[in-house]
Amino acid sequence: MIVPTLPNAILLLLLGGVFVHFMYAAGRTFYFEESERDGPAAYLAQFSFLVSGTMLTWAVGLRMPMPVINQVVAVLVLAASLSLYEWARHTIWGRRFGIAYGDHVPESLCEEGPYRHIRHPIYLSYLVAFLAMLIALPHWATGFSFLANVVVFVVTARNDERVLARSPLAADYAAYRERTGMFFPRFSPAAPGR
Repeated sequence: MIVPTLPNAILLLLLGGVFVHFMYAAGRTFYFEESERDGPAAYLAQFSFLVSGTMLTWAVGLRMPMPVINQVVAVLVLAASLSLYEWARHTIWGRRFGIAYGDHVPESLCEEGPYRHIRHPIYLSYLVAFLAMLIALPHWATGFSFLANVVVFVVTARNDERVLARSPLAADYAAYRERTGMFFPRFSPAAPGR
């Protein structure tokens, strides 16, 4: 174990803490039935954020130094992740968006804020946070965690899309999918506001 410098320690706290924030904020943002509190989505999020995010960050970060350039880039990427997360979270606040792997469908589509350009900005913010962890701590374990979480959140996003495709919002959602990208903006003449 190495004793981290003050900047390294602060970055480790931020990197690990962001995953705790995701869990805490999601509990206050998303709609879910009491029975879903202990469902697969809750366990998946807890494992993803607490184990492959927070604990892994601290375990690897206390064993390897972080070059200054990695720290700077990781802070910028982490800031982008948190900004996107909070923007998306505040955009859907009160709209009764359900948690992953649930059958709850919101009353209407959201095409405001980051949802104007991408369908899954919250999942993207999670992935960007895992990317920040990988940039700060380039190690096989953080690389594996990043790739595993890419798979988890792509599969989760596709599941959410299947639920919406079978819902009363199916026609509107199909048109929305044509205008927006899953994780990256799709710039086309059909995009909202054009």
